Amino acid sequence: MDPNHRALPVDGQHVDFFLEAAANPMTTLSGAEPATSMIALRESTDPAFLLSQAELMLWAGEPAGQARLDLGGHRVTAVGHAHIDTAWLWPLREARRKCARSWSTQLALMDEHPDYVFACSQPAQYAWVKESYPDIYLRIKEKVATGQWEPVGGMWVEADCNLPSGEALVRQLLHGKRFLMKELGYETRILWLPDVFGYPGNLPQLMTESGCDFFLTQKLSWNDTNKPEHHTFWWEGIDGSRVFTHFPPADTYNGDFSADQIEQSARNFKDAEHSNRSLYLFGFGDGGGGPTAGMIASAHALGVPLGRASNFFEHASAEAHDLATVRGELYFELHRGTYTSQARTKLLNRRAQDALREAELWSVAAGKYPREELDRAWKTLLTNQFHDILPGSSIDWVYEEAERDLAAVVAAAEDMTSRATDAIAGRGPNVAVFNATSHGRAGVPPCGWTVLGTRPPVSPTSLENEFLRVEVGNDGVLKSIWDKEVGREVLSGPANFLELHEDNPRKWDAWDLDIEHRDSFVTVGHRFGD
Repeated sequence: MDPNHRALPVDGQHVDFFLEAAANPMTTLSGAEPATSMIALRESTDPAFLLSQAELMLWAGEPAGQARLDLGGHRVTAVGHAHIDTAWLWPLREARRKCARSWSTQLALMDEHPDYVFACSQPAQYAWVKESYPDIYLRIKEKVATGQWEPVGGMWVEADCNLPSGEALVRQLLHGKRFLMKELGYETRILWLPDVFGYPGNLPQLMTESGCDFFLTQKLSWNDTNKPEHHTFWWEGIDGSRVFTHFPPADTYNGDFSADQIEQSARNFKDAEHSNRSLYLFGFGDGGGGPTAGMIASAHALGVPLGRASNFFEHASAEAHDLATVRGELYFELHRGTYTSQARTKLLNRRAQDALREAELWSVAAGKYPREELDRAWKTLLTNQFHDILPGSSIDWVYEEAERDLAAVVAAAEDMTSRATDAIAGRGPNVAVFNATSHGRAGVPPCGWTVLGTRPPVSPTSLENEFLRVEVGNDGVLKSIWDKEVGREVLSGPANFLELHEDNPRKWDAWDLDIEHRDSFVTVGHRFGD
């Protein structure tokens, strides 16, 4: 059921009600275990949940044809959309089915309404449909050609943008845009991330270098303290790159096409002195579904034009004047707890990123580039960087699969690295030392290797170079930092104590960190990390 317990609108006298359910894992002395009901759901054909109550209400709203919009001089362009979480309260395989159901519905609506345009992101989902539902995929290609189906997004999935490395973000754009160009003959200029938990200051640079001139999100409208000051502005990255940015002022990517939401687009728009255009995204989302025939009828009755997101951005960017410039990170003031949840998945993501970089580096040096293996491994990693997988906001089922998939990526990358370094080093009595970092290491060049006559000693609890000698305890506590240049101990006592804070947010238990978490904590004791 929807975590916000919203109403589900239905039409007609007979209603087919399908229930999607999830359950939080159980906490035991040995760690988290899947809820019994979820195990039953996966391992048995018997029902795992019982629906005990559903209420049906009749709502008498103002018919759309009788509503009167008060938009002033503001111009709203509406585009259909079905935000489908690649995983969240469901695993990847269910998201694949959601795509088929949602997209086939939209194709039928396009046949009925020639002016209807549907914007759709996430090339990974296109690839699913191509593989599992080829007839639907062929119809999508036809509608792309006519202009009713608009590919948007740029990234392979709508990825988290805070945890992936810079290289991974580049690969998101590379694989996403390459798929759309190769499969659909379409190059999108819009980075479409309506539901991602914040955006780093290097993203404008990566966007402009990849050919994305426009950026869309609405997520910052959820900020718990400081609401965004602008809806249309120039976003400037840390290197000075700028992209034209729009936050749809209806503050939703799941619009219902009510007159109130359309009027809010004009009433809430904070840059009316500099622009008179905004974009309105409508359709059921998160779990997919997309626009309905009733929503399109409301658009016609209200006189709101349906159009392409790309046309909106082109016109809005050309006509706007004296827009504000927002520099650096677009920080999301909510769901901070997602960066402490599901630590194993985050660790495997980091290892997979590093392992793939090394595999590619040494494979190029060896002259044997395993293109298909790398392509497959990168796409698996990129899929698991989706903004509800990597941050830790999905159900346990998702993380069982993510940990399995990411571990397989690490293993595949390490195998590619072993083959490449063996080819470079050859056979002999000496030791080849490889350095995959961009910094020199004790005689080993950056992104290079050297040959030693003997194997250098390695200590698990000490680090040393020409400047410092550091001693670390088995519990992770720093015992000593000796400064060689001045000949003195830096620490006055043990350092780097780890604190375990109480985590009981007011809501969104796996998502949020409330400020009160600072008030209650314990210092983690001996043997932590052993």
